[in-house]
Amino acid sequence: MTFNLTNSSMHKFLSNKHDIKGVMVISHGMSEHIGRYKWLISKLNNDGFHVIACDHRGHGNNIKNGKIAGYFANKNGWSKVTNDLREVINFSKSQYPELHCYLLAHSMGSWIALSMFDQKVDIRAMVLTGSSKIPNLLIYFQEIIINIEILLNGNEGVSKLIDNLTIRSFNNKFKPIKSPNDWISSDESNVNNYTSDPLCGFMVTNKLWLDLCHGLKRIFNIKFYSKLNENLPVFIISGECDAASSNGKLATKLFKFLSNHFNNIKIELIPNTRHEIFSEHNKEYSYKKFISFIYQA
Repeated sequence: MTFNLTNSSMHKFLSNKHDIKGVMVISHGMSEHIGRYKWLISKLNNDGFHVIACDHRGHGNNIKNGKIAGYFANKNGWSKVTNDLREVINFSKSQYPELHCYLLAHSMGSWIALSMFDQKVDIRAMVLTGSSKIPNLLIYFQEIIINIEILLNGNEGVSKLIDNLTIRSFNNKFKPIKSPNDWISSDESNVNNYTSDPLCGFMVTNKLWLDLCHGLKRIFNIKFYSKLNENLPVFIISGECDAASSNGKLATKLFKFLSNHFNNIKIELIPNTRHEIFSEHNKEYSYKKFISFIYQA
């Protein structure tokens, strides 16, 4: 079931179980949309969780409605997508005040999630997948390149150089390459579905990359975080073969960094798993780890 709040980017998937355990808010990654989470949403609904999510600006149904693919906003794009996610959480709480609200945030969506934590966030627990702590030097290096690209090709242009330094470099780790997106999963059917989906795998705009750099510089400053959230249970779960996280190394660095703020944080690296832990051959194993954490939070 899909529910439209103020626009078609908002989705609501209701469990038909009598004993509803909570509400799961999902924040998806770059160049994808919430429709790709059907398997996970079905599992959560079957386990008694309502799921509420939205396609980020420049993603999913927003593209269908004429918005620029991979473009947040002319100004303050990162703050706007962060506020969008906060509004989804607030909506969830208003609709189901008697239920605990949980947050699952993937890849770019995990960084958007962390950007909320300069304020109190009213959730029971948070799970970050496909996430990482990007080195500050790399962020500043990418920011320089993006600013040059904007001068040459504008905010709405796309950068093949940045794409080569990021997505293409991830994919090159899995030779012989079978598709442009082998890096996301070892499950060929999942990769093929992603590759054939016109709302997935597109090159995002220069402006989104710049917004992302601004967001990363904020969340990788430990002074950014409010003490109001320090007791929140946090679970970082990542693939041991995730090239975007240097095979889990950058996820471990994120865990160590966030451990300076969150008192109740754990990490798990899933063997034989790439970037999308819930789209792999061993996704049932990852789901059991995830749902066990939720039950204990």
